[in-house]
Amino acid sequence: MIVSDEKLMLECSKGDMSAFELLVRRYQDALVNYINFTINDYHRAEDLTQETFLRVFKSANRYEPKSTFKSWLYTIATNLAKNELRNRRRRKTYFLEDMVAENEDVYHSEYMIDTRFQPDILYEKKEQQQLIKKTLNKLPENQRLALTLVTYQELTYEEISEILQCSVGAVKSLIHRARQNMKGLLLKAGIGDSTNVKS
Repeated sequence: MIVSDEKLMLECSKGDMSAFELLVRRYQDALVNYINFTINDYHRAEDLTQETFLRVFKSANRYEPKSTFKSWLYTIATNLAKNELRNRRRRKTYFLEDMVAENEDVYHSEYMIDTRFQPDILYEKKEQQQLIKKTLNKLPENQRLALTLVTYQELTYEEISEILQCSVGAVKSLIHRARQNMKGLLLKAGIGDSTNVKS
């Protein structure tokens, strides 16, 4: 009989390290993949996954199963990933301001030109999954997170609503818009209707 996540977490709150280790084994690979999809940096995703579990462990004695352990775990991971993206954007802004001339418009600098999504470069790669991942990264943050959670992590709408702190209806709307945007972006890139993104 498989012990539930919530039961394991309660055992962990009593100091049972084997229960915590089992939770790590259950979710570590999935969390690394999820965070990697979100921030597009595998090694950093491994670090943030460790930080997620560290926060879970530190909060164990205050844990109350008001919602599923999985949604709580992914809420922590999502917040860490969002912080990483915000910090990355700040670092990029500071870097650009240092690189451009004092009287140059930073928003029209050559450093702002992103060639990663140009069609000729994408076609050279010939890797559809990589293209899908890059296209996913072009979506607005909440659309990207919602679509990743439902498609690749197979969370329910209810769990995603807890993670993103919005209504189930808002989650459905985010996912619908994300799929429409993905379809449009991939069609522009010449992929057609086959996106491997679940409907």
